[in-house]
Amino acid sequence: MKKKILLPLLAFSLLSIPALHAGQGNPSQSKQMKQGMKQGKPASPFLISRGLPHMTKLIKQNWDNPALGLSSEQKKKLLVVRKSTISGVKAVKPKIMRLEKKIKQMTLNGADVTTLEPMIETLAGLKAEATKVHIKCIHDSKNILTAKQVTYLLDR
Repeated sequence: MKKKILLPLLAFSLLSIPALHAGQGNPSQSKQMKQGMKQGKPASPFLISRGLPHMTKLIKQNWDNPALGLSSEQKKKLLVVRKSTISGVKAVKPKIMRLEKKIKQMTLNGADVTTLEPMIETLAGLKAEATKVHIKCIHDSKNILTAKQVTYLLDR
C-alpha cells in the first residue's frame, strides 16, 4: 500500500523540480523565456501605458482634416506642444529602455529583488517623468483645441 502512494509521489516530486527552477541550468528554458520577452510591442516608456490618448499622434493624423478644422493659430501652438512633448520623451526613453534591459538580464541571471531595487526605483522615476510629459501634452493640447475638436479626436 505504501509503495502505491510513495512511488507516484516521488515521480511527481522529481518531475516538479525543473519547473521550480525554470531557466536555471536549463538553456532551452532560459532561451524560451528570453524569446518570449522579445515578442510583441516595444515596452512603453510611460507608467500608464493604456487609456491615455496620444494627442500629438491624433492631431498629426488629422492635421489638414476639415472635420477637425484647425486654425493656423492652433497649428502654431500645437507644433510647440508637439516639439516639447517629443523632446521630453526622447530625453528619457533611451534611459528607460537600457535600464529595463539591464533589469531583465539581471533577473534572468538570478539577481534578487534587493539587488535590483535601486534600479527599479530609478526606472519608476524615469517612467513617471515620461508620464508627466505625456499628461502635460494632453492638457496643453486640450487647452488649444475647442471642446468640439477634442471630442472629434478622442472619438476616432
